[in-house]
Amino acid sequence: MTLDSDEKIGLVAGAGDIPLYYARKARAQGLQLVSIGFTDEISDRLRPHVEKTYSIGLSKVGKMIKAFQEEKIRDVLIMGKVEKEMIFKPQMFDLETLKVLMSLRTHQDKTVLIRVIDELKKRGFNVLDQRECMKELYPAKGVLTRAAPSSKEMEDVEFGIPIAKYMADQEIGQTIVVKNKSVIAVEGVEGTDRALQRGCELSQGKCTAIKVSRTDQDYRFDSPGIGPQTIQKLIDGKASVLALEAERVMVINRETVVDMADRAGLAVVCV
Repeated sequence: MTLDSDEKIGLVAGAGDIPLYYARKARAQGLQLVSIGFTDEISDRLRPHVEKTYSIGLSKVGKMIKAFQEEKIRDVLIMGKVEKEMIFKPQMFDLETLKVLMSLRTHQDKTVLIRVIDELKKRGFNVLDQRECMKELYPAKGVLTRAAPSSKEMEDVEFGIPIAKYMADQEIGQTIVVKNKSVIAVEGVEGTDRALQRGCELSQGKCTAIKVSRTDQDYRFDSPGIGPQTIQKLIDGKASVLALEAERVMVINRETVVDMADRAGLAVVCV
């Protein structure tokens, strides 16, 4: 994807390292970013790397749109985690947000963000695909680490992948923990790291963690990923293998991830 360096890009930023990663990458490429962080903390992290930043919560969709219109933004990227708790937390919604919420059958984070994207498109914005903008973060098939899964561990991977895909497609979670062809833990509203911690504890280590995407994953706003924090959870829990869906799950800070896994003897494989 080629973006015109003369035009500003709007970055809608949730939590995590990905918005910061992209902001640094964009600056190195000479692209101009105007960011909207969902919290003051997010905006403060982005400030040194963008032309201008705003702090506007998800409850103020109308305010976001107005800010981008005033900045003459056409292309918008939505990146970072939107904590599920944020969707359900009582807030002072503006009129545009109330319209979005009232049009929904459910208040799942995916459903809310799709409607926000629809609202942006109606106002003439082009919402970009994260995967197209950061292809380097999505590893192809292969083993990323010095350690490779054993044949028995690969049986657990092959057993778990279709189950993980089903759970993801049912909007339950995109991560599972498997041991001896038994599902030990499934990610729920608590998120990946806590699901991994629970799975490792229940399996008493030597387990396989699997992370996948939804079949219809919408990379305009949501990209499953892992990073150093995920690896540390697996190391602490004495897991043996982390399996990722190739070219569809991002690896953040890959060099650090691989180094940490190598030092712990953890195998990371993309399948």
